[in-house]
Amino acid sequence: MSTATKEPPPPASLTERQQAIYEWVVAYCETHGYSPTFRELCKAFGIKSPNGAFCHLKALRRKGWLCWGERSPRTLRPIGGVK
Repeated sequence: MSTATKEPPPPASLTERQQAIYEWVVAYCETHGYSPTFRELCKAFGIKSPNGAFCHLKALRRKGWLCWGERSPRTLRPIGGVK
């Protein structure tokens, strides 16, 4: 009987916009040592409301590229494969 562990599925493919946001989050975390806020993401991409940024981030989380702690600031963390 084999006890091999099952590998997680690869992250889903991203749209061009999602890829750009993901790469920006990775670069921001590497440069600053902490994650960006939703408002900083809005400013960087010309998104008019934090809810708009949240919708992009939820899609990245759903596809397996990002995670964050609920109700905690600056916990956004890349978990997908860096391209």
